[in-house]
Amino acid sequence: MNKPRQLWIDAAKGFSIIFVVMGHSGDAAANHYLSWFRMPLFFMLSGLVFKPVEPGRYLGWAAKRTKGLMTPYFAYGLLIASVLLLFNFSVRGFAENVARLLYGGLSLTGPYGVFWFITCLLFTQLLFGYIVRYSRRTQFLLIASAYLLSHLISLTALRNFNLPWNADVSLLAITYYAIGFYGKQVIPALIRRYSALPVLLPLCALVLLLERSGVLHYSLNMKYKEYTSLLLDLAVPLLISLTICAAVYRLSKLVPLDWMGSLGRNSIAIMYLHLPLNYGLKYLLGTDYGLLPFTLIGVGVPLLAANWAVRSPLLSRLYLGHKGGSRPAVNYSNAR
Repeated sequence: MNKPRQLWIDAAKGFSIIFVVMGHSGDAAANHYLSWFRMPLFFMLSGLVFKPVEPGRYLGWAAKRTKGLMTPYFAYGLLIASVLLLFNFSVRGFAENVARLLYGGLSLTGPYGVFWFITCLLFTQLLFGYIVRYSRRTQFLLIASAYLLSHLISLTALRNFNLPWNADVSLLAITYYAIGFYGKQVIPALIRRYSALPVLLPLCALVLLLERSGVLHYSLNMKYKEYTSLLLDLAVPLLISLTICAAVYRLSKLVPLDWMGSLGRNSIAIMYLHLPLNYGLKYLLGTDYGLLPFTLIGVGVPLLAANWAVRSPLLSRLYLGHKGGSRPAVNYSNAR
């Protein structure tokens, strides 16, 4: 029997994917502030649901994880490349897009701009899945070393080196992932406290005020390895992520959030499709239509596509990362 899902986790993923879409709309302010936490939040939520694998089963597990994440990666990538081929009739352009998909990393731009996250997530999961075999002390030492190394890379010329599949970004991502995993008990207990939001919200407001007044200078861009503050790169994303989780949990007790949980469960389709859909529509219309239309199109259309694709086992495997064939039943915990 499957363990009941936690609605607040799926709903938090739903809000997170909305923030990702908003950040790519071209609105400079939205991108600046949302980049502080949108990717760290995804990694933290993924760590919350991670289940350790026994050393003897690691290779089989790693192969399964790689297949599960990389099948949609190439399916969406080839779909986008094929659509572009129909528009420009450039076989060379098609071959270049395929080559970019194979190499990944910083070479993924334009409609492929968010593909880096999937390969980084894969490396993060494989790395974390391997190190959990060691003692807790060794795990902490390895994760801390990876965090320090990631900042060393960011401060040197290595920052501009295009490592395949953004593998080096997983050195930072594993810290956020580990926070979720090690906080399996602490984080839910914290966000369920009525005092959580009254404490966390003013702290977030203080950080924003300090940044707006010029006292604090902070930015975070995981893809391009722009992380230069050992303290703030840990404190700011964690603070805002916990605040969002606490707000979502409290909201789930007041209003139905199953629709937001649906967004979270279909975040893979939204992640892959929101950029090519909006780029294509803006090209056809010949205009830039701003934050709100960009977000509505980038979230709504992929969600409709996912609800249609889930009816087909083949399309589900290729584009949604699961067997599909019917709408999967969702068993949410009553505790939420």
